[in-house]
Amino acid sequence: MSSIKDNLLRILDLINLVKIKNNINYDVNLMAVSKTFSSSDVAEAMEAGQTLFGENRVLEAYDKFNLPIIKEKKHSLHIIGHLQRNKVKEAIEIAEMIQSIDKIDTLDVIEKKCSEKNKKMDFLIEVNTSFEMQKYGVLVEDFDKLLEQITKKDYKFCNLRGIMTVGPLTDDKVIIKKSFKLLNDIFIKIRQQIKKTDFDIISMGMSSDFEIAISEGSNLVRIGSAIFGKR
Repeated sequence: MSSIKDNLLRILDLINLVKIKNNINYDVNLMAVSKTFSSSDVAEAMEAGQTLFGENRVLEAYDKFNLPIIKEKKHSLHIIGHLQRNKVKEAIEIAEMIQSIDKIDTLDVIEKKCSEKNKKMDFLIEVNTSFEMQKYGVLVEDFDKLLEQITKKDYKFCNLRGIMTVGPLTDDKVIIKKSFKLLNDIFIKIRQQIKKTDFDIISMGMSSDFEIAISEGSNLVRIGSAIFGKR
């Protein structure tokens, strides 16, 4: 069985190969998704040099990333799962970014809690580009409305950094590619529209489809099982 370090190195090599193949000259960041994995697994990844982590479940993440074995090490944590408003307090204490914003009400609560803590919080808008209704994320046809609401609010503590999506649940590479291309098209359009210099993150791609995601413009891939093993 490969070690976490070996898996990280293998994935980094694959990322570089995809970049070379597609003539990509910008950085593609690797996030280690540690949902359901133990604090010792996270610590092992940190020892191997991994600093960026993602968690889906706020309370699990809160317990895990407050442990001394984790807390004392340099790292950045993103919340990548659906964020319930009653979990915002814990989320902002441990995270530097929320990747899963799809409702203005949730962002309002984050802004309020961050103002109380005097803490800045980066966030991404999650877009449902797979058109699978059971998934979270703002629908493509509602994206412009949500973006307009966010822009009008002029948040002081919440800072929009980009967009994210979860690929469709299929083995059909054509469908996966179409979903990721759609997010990249939205990203390019919005970046030109809002002219925000730090609107620079397009988060898409997981263990089964990150190579396709990179080829379609992703600069942040979220990898769990290919690093830590099967859940």
